[in-house]
Amino acid sequence: MKLKRVIALGLVLGMSVLAVGCGKKEKANEDATSNATEAVDETEDTANKQEENAETNEQSDTTDSSDSVTEERVVASSVAVVQILDALSVPMVGVPTSSYELPESVADVTRIGSAMSPDMEVIASLEPTVVVSVDSLSEDLKSQFDSLKIDSEFVNLNSYDGVKEAIKSLGERFGVNEKAEALVASFEERENDIQKSIEGKEGPSVLIIFGAGSSFMVASEDSYVGNLASIVGAKNILTDAPSSFSPIDMEYLADKNPDFILFMAHANPEESLEAFNQEFEKNKAWQNFDAVKNGNVVALETEYFGMSANLYAVDAMEKLVDILYGE
Repeated sequence: MKLKRVIALGLVLGMSVLAVGCGKKEKANEDATSNATEAVDETEDTANKQEENAETNEQSDTTDSSDSVTEERVVASSVAVVQILDALSVPMVGVPTSSYELPESVADVTRIGSAMSPDMEVIASLEPTVVVSVDSLSEDLKSQFDSLKIDSEFVNLNSYDGVKEAIKSLGERFGVNEKAEALVASFEERENDIQKSIEGKEGPSVLIIFGAGSSFMVASEDSYVGNLASIVGAKNILTDAPSSFSPIDMEYLADKNPDFILFMAHANPEESLEAFNQEFEKNKAWQNFDAVKNGNVVALETEYFGMSANLYAVDAMEKLVDILYGE
């Protein structure tokens, strides 16, 4: 700006000298001097405005990128919630202790204990603005968070539709709606492809067994895995069940004689699977099932088939299609 001013002044002085030596051109030179000065002033004003606009835009950009995410101290108390928040680029200050692999973004984040029984003292020390957990644990955890005056939010991950809704609600809560909408859209696009792949095919009947250690129950369509199986056209033999999981009734199950037996493990999957195999060996009644005779007893991968929905929901549906309809 100073350089422009010096040039302008030089022009003014030069034209003034010419005006003294050339009286006949006085009027023209005065006009030229006036025009030159105005041009310099206009150039300077334009440059100043451009600088001001640049500063304003820079401040605006900073404001736009500074949404509620940067102001929140978020604790995620379940693996599924960690996956969702990571996909939405929401930073976390606390995550559950788990044998399951967590995203790289939380490798150095404080562990708060198990999802079902988190360490409240550790959580309080993190001074979170909110703790996000799953709806199935709200009765056990909400009162504890309230007593510590910690805001809590519980998302419903009991079904495929539930995880999509959870993504949207968390996207709204943390100011990342566009990412949430894009993620859900990608789910639905793949889901449509799955439906096209099984169109016109008759869905097989399935029995879903849930194992936790040496204890076993059967899962209805109201369970997460049962929900996925129904979406891909499978027919759950457990109908009109009063809850998501019920005790095993061998007489009832034998009468239904499912095409497939799907086993899902919880807690210690290796221990549960070993106990499940022993149950099949000791209880000869299982040998009368067509699923057993035809080799259609499948242990589901725990990473994809858990108690609650997660970001692998569509991957899990694709795996079920391969299991139930594969040649």
